[in-house]
Amino acid sequence: MTIKNALDVIKNAQDARLIVFDWDGTLFDSTGVIAHSLQQACLAVNVRVPSTAQAKFVIGLGLDEVVAQLVGDVNAAQREAFLLAYRRTYLGSEHLVRLYDGIEPLLVQLRALGKTLCIATGKSRAGLDRILQHNPDFAGLFDQTRTADQTQSKPHPQMLHELMAACDVPAAHTVMVGDTTYDVEMAHNAGVRSIALAYGAHDAATLMASNPSCFAHDVAQLATLLRGNDV
Repeated sequence: MTIKNALDVIKNAQDARLIVFDWDGTLFDSTGVIAHSLQQACLAVNVRVPSTAQAKFVIGLGLDEVVAQLVGDVNAAQREAFLLAYRRTYLGSEHLVRLYDGIEPLLVQLRALGKTLCIATGKSRAGLDRILQHNPDFAGLFDQTRTADQTQSKPHPQMLHELMAACDVPAAHTVMVGDTTYDVEMAHNAGVRSIALAYGAHDAATLMASNPSCFAHDVAQLATLLRGNDV
């Protein structure tokens, strides 16, 4: 990419009217807790326990896709045991999950600039709603949310298609922000631009191979891409 093309991409990201964020690993520093919970769930059903990197790699997918990748073909009872163990471990550690430094001020600034903010996440609707209900001020920053169990899981573009339709914003004025290749691939599939984040679940080399429109190593770089330095 030439310097001119890179500057054009940054300008286009700042000009986006609809900014769609992933949740875990993008807004919240939760990938370690999720990976540990998935490992404990594998132990509960006596299947091979993935490494932390392997467990993090499935973050962003819906739970059905996570089960398929980590456990494989299982009967209904095994699937329920896996999900029960995962939820029990995760809920026991959810108090450790925090927003990444700088995220909430960035979202407030983007709202002040007139941006429409949405969420597209692999979390369940019940899981996302539980967090939003406990954080009403944060919840109020978002116009629409979509979860993997109410639409198609990433990288299928349905979440983005529904959000763009609900907010009446076309793909040309939409950007997807996420920390996994599933976010980037979903953006490709929906015909929207993407910003890949190196501080979440997938490593920088893996993310770059998915060909995002922009790349940020930290929240400060993300802020520059989305709003520039004039706020």
